[in-house]
Amino acid sequence: MTEAVPFSHPARPPAQPGDAERAPRELMTLPGYYRDTRRWRLVEIRVGGGWRPAMLTVWRRPPGSAVWVVHVTWGADDASWGWFLFDERTVRPMPEPQDDAPAGPPFFGRWRDTTIVPAELAGQPAPDGADGCWRLAWVRTGGRWRSALVTARRRPGPTMPWIMHARWGEDRSAAWLVADPVTVRPVTATVPETAESCTDGSSEPAGAAEGSS
Repeated sequence: MTEAVPFSHPARPPAQPGDAERAPRELMTLPGYYRDTRRWRLVEIRVGGGWRPAMLTVWRRPPGSAVWVVHVTWGADDASWGWFLFDERTVRPMPEPQDDAPAGPPFFGRWRDTTIVPAELAGQPAPDGADGCWRLAWVRTGGRWRSALVTARRRPGPTMPWIMHARWGEDRSAAWLVADPVTVRPVTATVPETAESCTDGSSEPAGAAEGSS
């Protein structure tokens, strides 16, 4: 067993009572056509004995099966994803933000979409990949809240605001967005070693103040 090997851990922790059930290989390899519905949705999934914020990206109905299988990911590493049998007791939707739009500018009590930054103004990526991150978020776009995944955060210039690169759906919509904590709301830092570079717009990563105006 992997647990008995020195300096090693199993790729995936063993399932705990009440965890979401992984789809068996036999179900996922049935011959025939699969019915897939790609629909991104922020959820909570029970794995490792607790609830984790995650992104559900695909619903699948295996050939001849009466059950739905869902593809869920909750981190950037190879062990933080899987196909699971859908069960409302172990995979549940995360509630969307319900608060009212701020009364002050620029909202004046009415919601507006997050600000998209043109790619040519997003600056250059950090040579060491330090601006990369992995974080789930709610993004206000198209007049509603969308389930999104933030994959990078940087500051194009010392006098410019922090921006985030986010993808928010099955239609592959993606853009650089101003890291405004009102319209871009990260729900959790899921990768501790990069969490500092993927905070929301209300705070800056360590050392960010250097050279700022």
